[in-house]
Amino acid sequence: MFRAARLLLVVATCALWACSETPRDLRDLQVVDSAYIEPTTGEPWSGAVVRYFEDDSTLVQLEGALLEGAWHGELVVYHPNGRVRYMGSFERGERCGPWTENADSTELGSIYEALVREVETMGIYPPCEGGSDK
Repeated sequence: MFRAARLLLVVATCALWACSETPRDLRDLQVVDSAYIEPTTGEPWSGAVVRYFEDDSTLVQLEGALLEGAWHGELVVYHPNGRVRYMGSFERGERCGPWTENADSTELGSIYEALVREVETMGIYPPCEGGSDK
């Protein structure tokens, strides 16, 4: 179930960014007044971003997108084993729509237990204006 959700998220992200843009490593950007800035131009960054685990630079820790330096659209943060740690949407830096947090990195044995844990850890924020909470 989580793999299907992750695949759906990847497909949606590719559709959003047309799969042609190579995500920018978040560590290459500077944070100035809570905005992610391109250090060579001093301009707020817009586009897909990714961050890798420090212990293993091949494992994605975070993937999302920025618009004018603020989080915008889907954000997914992973545990080192690849399980989603939390995911949700932003609208110009503000959380919106449903958010799910999985503090535990292990998958549960039954689908029922997984669904119960997902519902128990879900947060609902105001709907995303641009429809990015779907």
